[in-house]
Amino acid sequence: MDHSYLYSTRIQNSFDEDQAEILSIFKEELFKQPKFQITLINYYHGLPVSCPAQIISIEKDMIDLDVSPYQAFTMRDHHYTFIRSKVLKYDVHANVQYVHINRRAASLRKLCYVEIMAERRNYIRLALGEPQNALFTTSTGLVKGKLVEISINGACVQSNTPCTLEIGEETNLTFMLHNIVQNLNYTMKTPAVLVGIDGDGQPKRYRFTIAPDKILDREIARYLLQRQIEILQEIKDVTE
Repeated sequence: MDHSYLYSTRIQNSFDEDQAEILSIFKEELFKQPKFQITLINYYHGLPVSCPAQIISIEKDMIDLDVSPYQAFTMRDHHYTFIRSKVLKYDVHANVQYVHINRRAASLRKLCYVEIMAERRNYIRLALGEPQNALFTTSTGLVKGKLVEISINGACVQSNTPCTLEIGEETNLTFMLHNIVQNLNYTMKTPAVLVGIDGDGQPKRYRFTIAPDKILDREIARYLLQRQIEILQEIKDVTE
C-alpha cells in the first residue's frame, strides 16, 4: 500500500549523503551509549503507533533493532517506519528490510530525512474497517464510490468514475457510516470541499474537508472512538 502521502522528503544534500550522515550520527551515539534508543512511528489504519526501539548494530547501510512487538506488527505489512531522535535534524523515513514479531527484531535500510505530514492534521484520520458506499455531486451528475477514510473534518472517497470537480469546489457528500457497537449502518450527508486527488489511473482517491452539523459530528466522533478501540484490539490480539 502506498504511504507516500504520510510524509514529504527533506533532502539536505543528496539521498546518499544524507543517509551516510544519519548512519554516522547513529554510529557515534551507539559508541557513546551501547543501549542507545530511538523512537519509531507507524500509522496503522491511520492510527499512530509509536514505541521506543534499541539500536543493536549498524552494518554498512543496515540498522538492526530490538523493537516492541506492537511496532513490529505495524511494520510487517507496509514495510516502512519513521525514526525520531533528538540527535537528528529531521525525522527519518526507513524501509523495513526484515521484521519478526516474536523475536522483537527489525532491520532498516534506505534512510531519508522527511517531515511527517500526517502530524500536521488537526484531527486523526482513520481507515474504515470496511469501505462504505459514498457519493458526491458534480456539475455533470453524481459520482459514486467508497468511503475509505474519515476524520472529524475530512473524508476520502475512492472511485472509478471520472470526476469533473475541481480542487476547491464545493459539493455535497453522502456516505454510509457503520456503528460498530450496534452493527448498524447510518446514512450521513454534509457539505464538503474537494482539497486533493490522489492516483494517476483509476481508481482515484478524492480528499474532502467536511463541515458536519452537531449530530453528524457526534456520530463521526463516536465512530472514530469505536474504530480506535477496534484497531488497538487487533494489534493486541496478534502480539500478546
